Amino acid sequence: MSASRGYMLAVLTALSALNQLDRQLVNILIEPIRREFDLTDVQIGLLSGLAFAAIYGVLSIPAALYAVHHNRKNLLALSATVWGGMTVICGLAQSYGQLLAARLGVGIGEAGGMPPSHAMISERYASHERAAALATWAAGVNIGIFLAFFGGGLIGQYYGWRTAFFSAGILTVALAVILQLTVKEPERTGDSRGGTPGSSRSMLAAVLRTFRTDRVLVHVVVGATLASTVGYSFLTWLPSFLIRSHGLGIAEAGIYIAITGGALGAIGTWLGGFVTERLQRRDVRWALWLTAATLVIVVPFAIFAFLTRSTWLALTLFAVHAALGAVFIGPSLAILHNRVEAALRPVTSAVFLLVVNCVGLALGPLGVGALSQYAFSDQGADSLRYALVAAELLALWASAHYFMSGARLRAKMRVSA
Repeated sequence: MSASRGYMLAVLTALSALNQLDRQLVNILIEPIRREFDLTDVQIGLLSGLAFAAIYGVLSIPAALYAVHHNRKNLLALSATVWGGMTVICGLAQSYGQLLAARLGVGIGEAGGMPPSHAMISERYASHERAAALATWAAGVNIGIFLAFFGGGLIGQYYGWRTAFFSAGILTVALAVILQLTVKEPERTGDSRGGTPGSSRSMLAAVLRTFRTDRVLVHVVVGATLASTVGYSFLTWLPSFLIRSHGLGIAEAGIYIAITGGALGAIGTWLGGFVTERLQRRDVRWALWLTAATLVIVVPFAIFAFLTRSTWLALTLFAVHAALGAVFIGPSLAILHNRVEAALRPVTSAVFLLVVNCVGLALGPLGVGALSQYAFSDQGADSLRYALVAAELLALWASAHYFMSGARLRAKMRVSA
């Protein structure tokens, strides 16, 4: 087994990518699934958002509590095997109900993905290195998006949506085996082993108390939740929007979103962490204010992209959204982990995950689907266009919280070890 922290980070980042591949694959395949099962936009919103997020967010808490006292690598390997296997089962679904149930299974498996990954990374990287390391892991999200939309679009168009699910699930199970056989469980530092309430209830209470009393974290969590709501809505519905409003094929839409949401998004995510690492050495507030600024900048580009009738202009403007929309991830995770002690980081990540997903992933795609189906139904084929414009305005609200979070920090405050 390798003891290299670089190798560990590479494998964890690859699993982060496959986590997103299995999660996002349904989005590029929405239209053929919708036609086969005759689904409404609300049913699609439930399938891509709420069904997955509800179980995913709730189970991440016990997964994180388990990771505090037990082997984190084993938990992650088992979780990846479960979500990969359930992705394969998605491809076997013969009805909407069966597909919905399989998506719940994917959520059960993925609940054990982020908390142990974050804990393992924070264990091996010091505070001044943590933002870049966590941003590298988070860039796996965009790599997974690239794989989901590029590979899923091509396979879905030429071999069918079921084959796309089979391929993604098998790949995940294979990497879970590699993790189990080649990555060494990080030794817990003295900070992790002691000085922290030992019971699950007391640890959860300590984390909730921190979130309730630390106004910096409150604003970061609210800002990240709102930004994630915009991001999940964008990723879920952009393929359908390009197909319905601009006449693109599944493969064309998939390749475009793979390049923008995957490649450009990964660069934006990594740069967010890289810049944060340098800004926080001088004044940590600037990392949060940079995040606030990028969220404001992205809004007009996104609105014009959704409203224009020009396909080439829309695609150009969406690229800006993809590059800047994920910058908030690295700074958010860094602030989150730097303001709690080491042993509480898995639980902190899980609570953060619960809030972000129960609102952002659960309600974002569903909310856009409901707006399209009901509020803007009189717009006909343009109903989805205006629903997505409404969702983008939440980024301004998110920006305000990141600004207030920075304002509550002391000038030139250094992050904790």
